Amino acid sequence: MQKSPTPYEGIEAELKRLRTEVRKAYNKLAKQETTESLINQAVTEALKSVKVQPVQPPKKRKRNKKQSPEAWLCLSDWQVGKKTDTYSTEVAGKRVRQLTNQAAALIRKENPKVLHIVLQGDMVEGEAIFAGQPFEIDEDLWTQAVKTVPKMITHVITKLSPLVPKIKVACVHGNHGRSGFKGGGHSRKTNWDLVAYNTASLMCQIAGVTNAHWDISEEWFVVQKIAGHGMMCVHGDQIGGGCPFNVAAIYKKAMGWTHNIPDWKFLSVGHHHTHASGELNKDIYFFLSGSPESGNEFAREKLAQGGLALQRMCFFNTSGLLSEHLLKMD
Repeated sequence: MQKSPTPYEGIEAELKRLRTEVRKAYNKLAKQETTESLINQAVTEALKSVKVQPVQPPKKRKRNKKQSPEAWLCLSDWQVGKKTDTYSTEVAGKRVRQLTNQAAALIRKENPKVLHIVLQGDMVEGEAIFAGQPFEIDEDLWTQAVKTVPKMITHVITKLSPLVPKIKVACVHGNHGRSGFKGGGHSRKTNWDLVAYNTASLMCQIAGVTNAHWDISEEWFVVQKIAGHGMMCVHGDQIGGGCPFNVAAIYKKAMGWTHNIPDWKFLSVGHHHTHASGELNKDIYFFLSGSPESGNEFAREKLAQGGLALQRMCFFNTSGLLSEHLLKMD
């Protein structure tokens, strides 16, 4: 007949189990801290060899402060490093230069007093987001996040900063920036989009940009104030998919967010690589962002859909949205 464990033996077994759980939690935390520390060290080392062309100071231009609009430039889903039959790191750089030139022309025409920029996530492609991804990239994740993407972001800001008195940059991270497969238990802050944003901010400082303020959110959203209007920006993987996108799902999320996140009436969503905009109701207007990426085989096969290479620029005043412009890329 098997003996029942004594109370002492039961306590010893429980203590052993707890020690094992504590050790697992400690190892997981230590690994997370080490990862973040290594990223910070790597970024610092990478910046030592970075050469950035000095930026010209903002030019003084006559403008009516009361009537001058504010500009909003949405940069989303670059996925630099992705390799398709029509897209690569080289093509991405060319298209970023194209959109920068178009944005500069619009700024010269409209003469805004403030340029708001949102970096809306998935600026890097990643290398462990889905099975087989390493075979569909032309740069490793390290190069994407601390070299190529920050240099492209810096190019946009250094070219546009002389044209406006003030630039306000807001950033959210995307699902392609995460450090492993979905549900892997990694820290939200261990996201390579955030590495790219922080590196770009430092590059802009090195280049002498003095009129830019950065708001790099570690949350899943960020709210910008544009001419007094709240613009809530999310990457968009929080919203269920569709073909090419699900307006009902966007509406449902937007209505829920109005009860939890105050002071916004415009909603900007990325992730779906589709350009669209319109009223959700009389109180909320939404923007769905395109991407410079092209030749997405997954979208063509699974969704029977392929978007044009587009980004967006808008102008606002105190009354609301004045104009919306497509930045088209070859």
